[in-house]
Amino acid sequence: MVRIALDVMGGDHGPREVMAGALLALEEYECHLALVGPEEVIATELKAFPKWPMDRTTIVHAPDIVGMAESPSLAFRKKKNSSIQIGLNLVKDGQADAFVSAGNTGAVMAASVLTLGRIEGVERPAIATIMPSTKGPFVMLDMGSTMDCKPQHLVQFAIMGHYFSRLILHTKNPKIALLNVGEEEDKGNQSTLEAYQLLKALPEEFSFAGNIEGKEIIFGKADVVVCDGFVGNSLLKFGEGLVSLFMNFFKTEAKASFLSLLGVLLLKPALKRFMKSFDYQEYGGAPLLGVNGVSMIAHGKSNRRAIKHAIRNGIQTVEQDMVARIAKAVVQS
Repeated sequence: MVRIALDVMGGDHGPREVMAGALLALEEYECHLALVGPEEVIATELKAFPKWPMDRTTIVHAPDIVGMAESPSLAFRKKKNSSIQIGLNLVKDGQADAFVSAGNTGAVMAASVLTLGRIEGVERPAIATIMPSTKGPFVMLDMGSTMDCKPQHLVQFAIMGHYFSRLILHTKNPKIALLNVGEEEDKGNQSTLEAYQLLKALPEEFSFAGNIEGKEIIFGKADVVVCDGFVGNSLLKFGEGLVSLFMNFFKTEAKASFLSLLGVLLLKPALKRFMKSFDYQEYGGAPLLGVNGVSMIAHGKSNRRAIKHAIRNGIQTVEQDMVARIAKAVVQS
């Protein structure tokens, strides 16, 4: 049974929503949860869930709380007893198999690297996010862990993304593409030009499909899209804003006239399917690949469904032994 250390205090919705997601996970998956946070808070929240399976639950006291806007470096130095650090220490000490948090992303990243360390040979970790496309989900990395990347960092991201796609998304032969300003081999800045040549030289196991433009990534032309963290995070947030813009447009149009309302009502089933395919809650947490342990970072706005799916992703990552497989691949490359 996979043991998950869950940061109860992480996220914008407070411990109640995280606990509700944890209960959904316990009901659906074979796992054991260590609820990490102030003991009195957890005890109070548990009263709202009278049928909680305590035989698969451990409460781990962590008195310090890291705010969503706190400095990651200061939080690591001054809050040694935070739910983030104690949860990660459970993984480091072998008392948990994975850590899941919807808390301060920077704090989780910094504490993960400093507590778990990097896999030997990995120079920079990467956040791997599952994204929707017209042909199904694909993985994109890095989404904000490493802002300034060297060409060899992008190559390592590609290797880690390959295994994530194969093991978690069950893609048989993941196609890897390098996000660029054009499809031609000679397009891009110095970093992407060098990365292109290094990616071409990878063993045949890693199927490099060349460059891909931003307008093409949602049409399923690649299973793994590689970029630096600055570009990836900016693209992710632009996509979130675009979906909100799209839905707000239809809400406004529905109020414009009776015919507009009728049209929107007729489209409602299709709009629901659209929203579901682009809903981050469906995909759960994103693993911080490259660290020597499983650390799942969920969206700060995660509701109970997103928390459940983040726990599911943590379980799958452990069951597929992804850390060991990535470590072996990085050494061989």
